[in-house]
Amino acid sequence: MKVIVTENKGLKATLSVLIKKNEIEKKIQDKAAEIQGSVNLKGFRPGKVPVNLLKKQFGNALYNEVLEKTLQESTFQALNENKIKTVGQPKIEIKSSGEDKDLEYLIFVEKAPDIKKIDLEKISLTNYKPKIEVKEVEERIRQLAEGQKKYINKKDNSVAEKNDLVVFNFEALVDGKPFEGNKGEKVSIILGKNLFIKGFDEKLIGVKSGQDCNVEVKLPENYPNKEIANKLTKFKCKILEVKIAEEVKVDDQFAKNLGAKDLKDLKDLIEKQISREYSSVSETILRKQILDYLDNQIKIDLPSDLLINEKNIVRENFLHEKAHKDEPHDHTKHGHDHSNIKLTKEEEDDIEDIASRRVKLALVLNQIGDDNKIEVTPQELQNELQKQLAMYPGQEKKIKDYYQKNPSELIRLRGPIYEDKIVELIKSKSKVKESLVSKKEFEDLVNRLSENLKSKLSSKDKQLSNKPSDTKSVKTVKKSISAKKVSKK
Repeated sequence: MKVIVTENKGLKATLSVLIKKNEIEKKIQDKAAEIQGSVNLKGFRPGKVPVNLLKKQFGNALYNEVLEKTLQESTFQALNENKIKTVGQPKIEIKSSGEDKDLEYLIFVEKAPDIKKIDLEKISLTNYKPKIEVKEVEERIRQLAEGQKKYINKKDNSVAEKNDLVVFNFEALVDGKPFEGNKGEKVSIILGKNLFIKGFDEKLIGVKSGQDCNVEVKLPENYPNKEIANKLTKFKCKILEVKIAEEVKVDDQFAKNLGAKDLKDLKDLIEKQISREYSSVSETILRKQILDYLDNQIKIDLPSDLLINEKNIVRENFLHEKAHKDEPHDHTKHGHDHSNIKLTKEEEDDIEDIASRRVKLALVLNQIGDDNKIEVTPQELQNELQKQLAMYPGQEKKIKDYYQKNPSELIRLRGPIYEDKIVELIKSKSKVKESLVSKKEFEDLVNRLSENLKSKLSSKDKQLSNKPSDTKSVKTVKKSISAKKVSKK
């Protein structure tokens, strides 16, 4: 095999590969000998068909199989020998091929940018720890007590007041006509919560058990049936019961009913729960500090193909969000035609920023992973699979079958694990200073970070964690650097 690097500028490289026809012929001969034992042809005993006859009978199929394997292996070898580390799949262009011909082809690749080893010990982080205040624990207990309330019937002729529970049947009409889902039986609402239809609760204040009444309110703008959404609707109601809440006494028995030993134990458990919640947010803030540091400190050229691919993914997300902005309960739809959706220049700039950040951080995190020999073990992959199964109780077998039929999908689970291990490594080597803050200071910090993300990366990346590296991108980069897969240009 003869390899010549014909172009090697910036992040682009082109290699010319020549494999002599006698090498290809030898591979075909070996392949024919390999299948000889499993081929049955009329007139020959099993396994005794002459190799030359096999080549004549299956020549085209043998050649194509050998060609595919040769392209894969020789591309991988050519890149390794020339120490070219790629991102994305190499593309090839065959110049000459065929039986009794030399194989000549070009390899087009985009190289991974050179990233100097990062001194992780120079990174300074702040771990914000909010103080848990007594009133916060007491508020949680109050909420628990609210959820434990029992309602008893009010005395005869007692009218419904705010915070009472009203049970009723109804039949609703729009323009005097019924519609799908216009009836309800034994519907319970707590007056003042406004959880049914906006403005409905206040119309029931003053009703009595056994009373018939009419309530007129507008259906919500996002009502599933668009034809009657936001229309004035008449509800014919039959009041079945009016109930008042019994006071819940917060004492040791109350705590025991919730699984605690006593009230003091319940307060300790709640304090620990709040602490875990704060710790989770603090970890997210630490993660963002790490990613921001890497994004700000590392200056590299970005591979154009990888960037274009990421921009397309982000753009599709923007288009999908924009297309379904009036469908808050139906964001799971995919595959819609977005050709009529137009993005603003600001949105296009946001797409560029988000995609660039993700690609850069994917490359940087992958380099840190390589420098520190971070790997994902089969056991870690299995543990992640078990977490996935636990999220969908009752569908475990269906999900397992899916992964068995699609083993490549199991590999996708590797990305988030790989990234998390890299981030944990960075945290362990960085200088981490703890800062004790009040709940108010902590909330202000979270709000500032959230606002910063909105202004910097648009409202489409609202999550504080933001994982700008995009675990999928990290996984893709890590996988493609092996250069084992080839796509024909």
